[in-house]
Amino acid sequence: MIDIHCHILPGVDDGSKDLNDSLEMARIAQREGIKTIINTSHYHPDFDYAVGEKLLEELVSFNKALRENDIDIEVLIGNELYYSDNLLEYMDKKEFYTLNNSKYILIEFAPNRFPKNLCDVVYELKIRGYIPILAHVERYHEIQENPKLIQEAIKEGALIQVNVSSVLGKGPSSANKSCEALLRHNMVHFIGTDAHGSDKRRPLIKEAYEYVFKKYGEDRANRLFLDNPSSVINNEDIILIELAESAPKRSFLAKIFKRN
Repeated sequence: MIDIHCHILPGVDDGSKDLNDSLEMARIAQREGIKTIINTSHYHPDFDYAVGEKLLEELVSFNKALRENDIDIEVLIGNELYYSDNLLEYMDKKEFYTLNNSKYILIEFAPNRFPKNLCDVVYELKIRGYIPILAHVERYHEIQENPKLIQEAIKEGALIQVNVSSVLGKGPSSANKSCEALLRHNMVHFIGTDAHGSDKRRPLIKEAYEYVFKKYGEDRANRLFLDNPSSVINNEDIILIELAESAPKRSFLAKIFKRN
């Protein structure tokens, strides 16, 4: 399997704290059946996180450490971009990395400042040649209240990633309910660990794969955990399955997304 959302590089952001932590994360991932990880350390203009050549150096060094410790996993370059009003200005500096230097970018939003003009954001990124993957959308209150926002973003050209913890109901119940509704309506394209360490928020994925396999079938499970991530790594287009005919409407899903 392939994990497209993981904070595994040591000491570059709020993820792994040091090399030992990163190596243990890799061992856990290997036991889970993960063969490839895209590092997605935060790209945030307000924090002193490693960017540019510094981040690439850390990646090369860590892959060397993996080989020296007989851990059969490859880690690829990437960032998780934090959305702000001046994100496009920061992007012009080219200090961030797309996912494995592809056309795909992973982008997150502030929990308390989710953009009202989500489709406009997607459009602006698309005309610059990027395909945005919206990270852990199930966590945002606006999506929980109105999942049709995601349907509209997908039609505009966005792809959707949700977290393993939300799929399995190991986080807030509101995120789990949101995740289930998005999965039912074919509005999820990737399931990632969003792992940050070896003790908490670990790179666990096997149980989520088995859950999707049993509930939605082998084809869907392989698409979310292997095929679509492979297309990202290889910079290939992703063939989307049609949204469910009963596309989510705010009135229909109001009960599903009623906050606890």
